[in-house]
Amino acid sequence: MAVSNVKSRDDARIRSLAVMARALGRSDSLLNLLEIAAEEARTALDASTASISRVEPGLMKIRTLLNVGQLGPDEERWPEDETYDLSYSPYLSLVLEEHRTWTASLDDPDSPEGEKDLLRRLGKASSLGSPVIVDGQLWGEFYATRPVGEDPFDDRDVAYIEALVAILSGSVSRALREESLERLVYLDPLTGLWNRRALDERAAEAFEIAPGASRTVTVVQVDINRLKQVNDSLGHNAGDQLIQSVASTLLAEFSHLPGSLVARVGGDEFTALVVGHDPSAVISIADRLNRRSWRLGAQPGISCGCSSAVITADTTLTPSELFAAADQAQYHAKHSRPIAGLVADIATG
Repeated sequence: MAVSNVKSRDDARIRSLAVMARALGRSDSLLNLLEIAAEEARTALDASTASISRVEPGLMKIRTLLNVGQLGPDEERWPEDETYDLSYSPYLSLVLEEHRTWTASLDDPDSPEGEKDLLRRLGKASSLGSPVIVDGQLWGEFYATRPVGEDPFDDRDVAYIEALVAILSGSVSRALREESLERLVYLDPLTGLWNRRALDERAAEAFEIAPGASRTVTVVQVDINRLKQVNDSLGHNAGDQLIQSVASTLLAEFSHLPGSLVARVGGDEFTALVVGHDPSAVISIADRLNRRSWRLGAQPGISCGCSSAVITADTTLTPSELFAAADQAQYHAKHSRPIAGLVADIATG
């Protein structure tokens, strides 16, 4: 590419970031913000298409919210139900687990064949993906493609999209706070975690399996030990602070397993729903949590119990039964049995 063309493109991108900052700095709905960002990015990147997706908590899936540009016959601008498992693209896990921006092209020998197959199906030649981090947590992904005959995405494109996504992330954070009244039905007000209603709905979705497919679903039930002693000796404000601290710890620990959902389901009770991950990774987190304590007068800790099952279309096990098995394991954990013995023996037939 000629030097003058590079400078012209870089100048255009600097201007576009300024436009983005002004536009996204206004109070607006989340969907309008995403549309502004996707259209601006597609133009600045000389991309054929641009999409913004978000991670579905409690499911090992990513849901596309918006597609813009030269869409294929099966693509919609505002798709109602366009979701992908992490196995759909080899690079999805790179975004979700390592929070890294990546590029791929048909001509790059280092690009994985899975992504090349996807580009061929889309009729494109190169792609770029970047994580959207909101309030320190992975929220979603920006994805763009270029057609055959155009230069593949390069380091300048990566630098631009990372700057744009940083602006977008702050705007998404603000928009989510402003739209939180609509989401309160699914949120626990003290901790900001999902509540039991959200947990039950996502668990039901996790148990919906197509014929011939399977999915590993693991549940961790968590209970705070000696919360009453903290309330009685230090007051309910200290008890609330302990609940919030435990909630933050659970959220941080299970963020290592992308797609996990952590919910507060009672005064001192929490549930983590983990889909698609090896149960041993979940047990490792539960084991670590069982050894954790908080520096308060009663030296409280938490007890965790796990249950796991491989779900198929023929599975008769229900989410309630899986939760009950984890509850039983948690009860035993509270009586000092080792976490290795806490995985419930679940029949999935």
